[in-house]
Amino acid sequence: MKPFYKIAAPLLAGLALLAGCKKELDDYYTPVATAGYFVVGLPNATLSTTATSTFAAKYAPGETIPIVAGYNQPDNPTTITVFQATKTDSAQVGSYPVSGTFLQSAQLTTQTVPYKVPTTYPVGTSVRVDLTLTFPDGGQRLRRFTYQVANAPTLVFGTPAITYRNGLGANGQAEGDLIGYALTINAGGISTSTTPVANLYKSVDSLVYYARIGGTGPLLRQGVIRTPTAGVENKRTIDLRVPTGAATGGGVSFVFTAYAQFVATSLSSPLLSVVASTPFRTTRQGRVAFGGGVSTDSLAFNLSTGLNEPAANPATGKDLQVSGLASTGTLTLGAGNTTRYYKLTAAQLAANPYTTASANAIGNLIYQNTTTADLGAPAVGDVYAVRLRGTAEVMLLRVLALRASTNGSVGRLRFEYRSL
Repeated sequence: MKPFYKIAAPLLAGLALLAGCKKELDDYYTPVATAGYFVVGLPNATLSTTATSTFAAKYAPGETIPIVAGYNQPDNPTTITVFQATKTDSAQVGSYPVSGTFLQSAQLTTQTVPYKVPTTYPVGTSVRVDLTLTFPDGGQRLRRFTYQVANAPTLVFGTPAITYRNGLGANGQAEGDLIGYALTINAGGISTSTTPVANLYKSVDSLVYYARIGGTGPLLRQGVIRTPTAGVENKRTIDLRVPTGAATGGGVSFVFTAYAQFVATSLSSPLLSVVASTPFRTTRQGRVAFGGGVSTDSLAFNLSTGLNEPAANPATGKDLQVSGLASTGTLTLGAGNTTRYYKLTAAQLAANPYTTASANAIGNLIYQNTTTADLGAPAVGDVYAVRLRGTAEVMLLRVLALRASTNGSVGRLRFEYRSL
């Protein structure tokens, strides 16, 4: 345990003010004889004469609560006694000689008084804990808190446990890729109960997630979710990025830890192999025609076959088609099926992604942005990220040339696209 002055001194500055509130304390407590000052609390929390407001409402079986006691040494207290009681039993569980350390900033002497939650009480049991400070003349000060016994937090993977956001599967993950992990916190749990019940769980203060390169590397903190649940079952998916160095370091695993006061539960993902990014290996060109006199079979294009899709064919093969032609000759494009597009911004185009981007990068880009079936009015140089027909297959499409249809003439759009 850390020395108390390191973990609680910054929070004790206001205790001198509490020491002057003798009338309030005398009204609230009835000592056996003349008694001194006594406050209790937790590390990193303000000590208080009303202890219930300081402690958590639920603690787990076997959990050790590091109670911190503060008092005035000139009062010459002798012992601190810990007593616990439920509706069915009661017992003294500890008696400790006064042996604290004086804290100049708080003008109090403090010491840690250990208390361990019994493992024999059923989950849901209400427990009262009394801490009594005794003085040489027999006088006493009593401080009290209550809690319910509750399960420590649990973590399990959901179904499916892992989703590869780039769409390339377990064997296609590279550094920088996003991977979604589905978690369930406190499966089947509830937050409150007035009677003993097996599925009462502790509140989770934070869910922290880490990356570990290789099988034995240090934990690299990735992020945190504050107070994800008060005890009730909570399902969520967390996206994590494959860290730099994982490819040469033996892969990566991710560790999720739920912290609940003085207990924690961790869950680790299997080690994932990390490889080089997957390049787009195929480049093809296509075109659509529009305007007066053109064949209706030239209005749509099938990105899978690399050919124009006949008008009589079902819409399932019409990944790119003429969706509108204004009287001014302005062309609009769209998808006749479930293929979806994301138009890259000018800032994104500055990195020349059409010639350099990998399938990994485009898969992640599509996942992180909103796609649409409507390409709008295209212009030469426009680049679109494509997800083909709702599948994991992604592509990059660039507009090469556009001839407008004016006065009923035939217009043409020529494009190039890269795929796996």
